[in-house]
Amino acid sequence: MSIQDHYKKLLLKYGDTAESAQYSDRPTQERRFEILSEIAPLANQKILDFGCGTGHFASYLKHRNIPVDYTGVDIVEEFFDYGRKKLPEHRFGLLSEFEDESFDYAFVSGVFNNKMDDNVQFYQDCLCDLFPRVKKGIAFNMMSTYVDYQDEGLFYESPEIVFQFVKEQLTPLVNLRHDYRIKSGVVPFEFAIYAYK
Repeated sequence: MSIQDHYKKLLLKYGDTAESAQYSDRPTQERRFEILSEIAPLANQKILDFGCGTGHFASYLKHRNIPVDYTGVDIVEEFFDYGRKKLPEHRFGLLSEFEDESFDYAFVSGVFNNKMDDNVQFYQDCLCDLFPRVKKGIAFNMMSTYVDYQDEGLFYESPEIVFQFVKEQLTPLVNLRHDYRIKSGVVPFEFAIYAYK
């Protein structure tokens, strides 16, 4: 099953919920948004949400009274109607529709988690494509190899490898965070990277 079909199936099953974007629930989804949004003060910034789903990150910011110029992109076009209906002030579409634009920050949450034929090439290509589009920085998360359990359907990467790639290929200004929990009492099983211009 393709990644597109996988998420279409989740959307049909769960509707406009965190689960349709493959999060276990809304609190864990929003905890990830909280960590990523700590890259910098985001008020009045132009941001790109890569892998936006139905726009939950935009809703998260709106509910916290953080005004942004938001653009959400995804490979599953069925998500966009949900986003446009609840967040008409924001834009949703395919990345190709915004090729000529630049953004202050880009955010990538959960996009690199599904196991595929070549996960390393996928996340490296995505980051190399996104980083030139931003003026200030990019924040993303990934599943860590420092875990006590690995789901066979998910991709886990060494934080050091990702840090080295970003440091050597994108920018010398990089911050690796492996200091937060998504679920209370559970070993940290993911990490976040902030890469700055």
